[in-house]
Amino acid sequence: MPEKLIVRDWRHVRVWLEPRLQGVRLVSLDVFDTVLGRYVGDPLEVQRAVCRAVSQRIGMDAETVWRARQQAEQALRAEAVQAGFDHECRYSELLTRWLECLPSTVLREQERGALPRFIRQTELALEAATLYVKPDAQVFMDWVREQNLEIIAMSDMYLDGDMLCELLRRLGIVDYFTFVYVSADFKLGKYSGRLFEKMLQVKGLDSQQVVHIGDNPISDRRMACRTGVQGVWLYEKADLRRRERQVLSARMAQRGGIWAGRHFFECVQTRSQQQDGLNPRDFFFRYGRDVLGPAFSVFMQGLQERLQQQADAGKPLEKLLFVARDGFLFERLYRTTDATVPAEYVYLSRRVITAASTADGLSHAQAIVAFYNPKQQGLASVCKVYGLPEAALQPLAQQHGFEDFSAPIHDWEDVRLHHFLQDEAVQAIIRAEGKQHRDLLQRYLEQVGFFAHQRVALVDIGWNGTVQKFLKQAFGMRKDFPQLQGYYFAFVPKLYADFGDDNTCEGIVHDSRRGNACERIPAEFEEIFEQGARSHEATTIAYREQDGRIVPVLKSAQAPDRQAELACNPLVAQMQLGIAHHWGHFRAVQQLTGYSSQQLLPYVHGVLERAVVYPTTEETCELTKLVHTEDFGHDHVLALANQAVGWGDLLRPRRLWQRLELSAWRYALFERMPLGIANFVFRIAYLHTVKK
Repeated sequence: MPEKLIVRDWRHVRVWLEPRLQGVRLVSLDVFDTVLGRYVGDPLEVQRAVCRAVSQRIGMDAETVWRARQQAEQALRAEAVQAGFDHECRYSELLTRWLECLPSTVLREQERGALPRFIRQTELALEAATLYVKPDAQVFMDWVREQNLEIIAMSDMYLDGDMLCELLRRLGIVDYFTFVYVSADFKLGKYSGRLFEKMLQVKGLDSQQVVHIGDNPISDRRMACRTGVQGVWLYEKADLRRRERQVLSARMAQRGGIWAGRHFFECVQTRSQQQDGLNPRDFFFRYGRDVLGPAFSVFMQGLQERLQQQADAGKPLEKLLFVARDGFLFERLYRTTDATVPAEYVYLSRRVITAASTADGLSHAQAIVAFYNPKQQGLASVCKVYGLPEAALQPLAQQHGFEDFSAPIHDWEDVRLHHFLQDEAVQAIIRAEGKQHRDLLQRYLEQVGFFAHQRVALVDIGWNGTVQKFLKQAFGMRKDFPQLQGYYFAFVPKLYADFGDDNTCEGIVHDSRRGNACERIPAEFEEIFEQGARSHEATTIAYREQDGRIVPVLKSAQAPDRQAELACNPLVAQMQLGIAHHWGHFRAVQQLTGYSSQQLLPYVHGVLERAVVYPTTEETCELTKLVHTEDFGHDHVLALANQAVGWGDLLRPRRLWQRLELSAWRYALFERMPLGIANFVFRIAYLHTVKK
């Protein structure tokens, strides 16, 4: 009887086989988990995904479809055993029996004719999507061919042999094998030894002339050896442990919490590593792939789910408008999907929207919006935010006691400010300027079809929903103003509470109105998400007419903040490459697992919590090279780097708290503190201040 071999990797298989080539005529290879690896640990997930696809096609509950498949498969396997074969079934027979098990009242006759081909192609496509060729296995097969040895494939699998050959063809390795022996074709399995006996009979070989290699110690080694074939157990420990972790994560995912996300992103990581083998040195690519990638991908999935919900409710959205500049990346990712809602990237900004909103004058509530900026310069900031002429308003401001037009206004109820805004001469200048802005904006909106649809959605990074608020304020009186939905990465309505009728907002990754303190983490470092999503072009500051069309006027490349942006653009570009890389693998795994965005969000919030609250030294060093700008009329640059907190700063808690309030990335200030203790304490203190 052959020896019971355990070999740890393909290199050692070759080392063992090379001196024994004289007596070997055939090398037999197990297919799944030996030559081919899986991105998902459990093959049943492919079957589940096929059932979901079938349920969507025929309008039947996915669980009903799954039960029908299980019923058909169990019946066929039982019939095979009764007929004296092993516990096997063949996919072509399964398809026929499966359709017979589905409720006949649901399937139309024409659907019955087309459905088998659809199911077969879907199963093949999803199987191919979850498989990859192990590089070391392919190197070994190349070597075997160089020795003029025949290679066959042997697999315990329900797919027909021709289907398995098609899978191998799609993966580019079918030509290595002279024949494929599948248990489904013969209704004999390796686990009983009968498939080995059948192979020897068909090939007309003595068992001593065959070596079989596989990952299963029973079916690939013990049962092969019992038939006289030299079985080799390929025990790849790291790969086995990875599969075990994925199977465990899949089981734990049924319990909810972070487990669905952990299982899902383990599969994404495996797919990325096996397909691309990327271990790039560029930090910003890795940060985009590993941190921003999961967050933005879940946002895009949530957006697609909401579009489908709108359609299912009989109120489909007619157009998506991705708002410049922070909707740039989202629009690029959306274009890679099969979504059918028309989309357009539109040149809107807080600057042009707020400027148009002053066509009927400037209220006190509008004016103080300019004072939220910590670097505000009083009335000069008001003019910059609303696009008002400083030269015309300065003399009138002096009449109301404003000697320095650029002096900060800290008392928002300043009597001088109220009198200034109540001055009819002031409001006349404001209305005239605002009307020009509104007329141009209105023509631009008409040009992009904003008023031509009944239901329109804005997609943006979010935070306060300023663009959406002021659009309604400026044009809400028009009868053709659409029902407007805002889909934002995060929505934190600090400035506005009422957006008007038929004008709703939702933060997909974070919405402060949900009262969930755990999901608030994007609001703790808004700037990094804006940097990751923004376009490389300048912000829109106005419009002008050109050849009968309205075109945006972008901020000058000579502006101080624009100069800082241009210097950071190469870093942002690398982040976005990493995000797009992650999104491609995310979509493939989502099709296989079927997890919803709500199931994935708890894990994503954990990923962001780690990155924002407990940054590594490398993350702190690299991310603080970025500078942040905003499109609300100012030329200020917000540096993400601040002087780190030292032990002496802890003795001045009030001063420390002020520093933390003004910092863009508070947690990076504690980089000198060991073990992240200060970050943890500060995080707990912050969460206790949040309404839960």
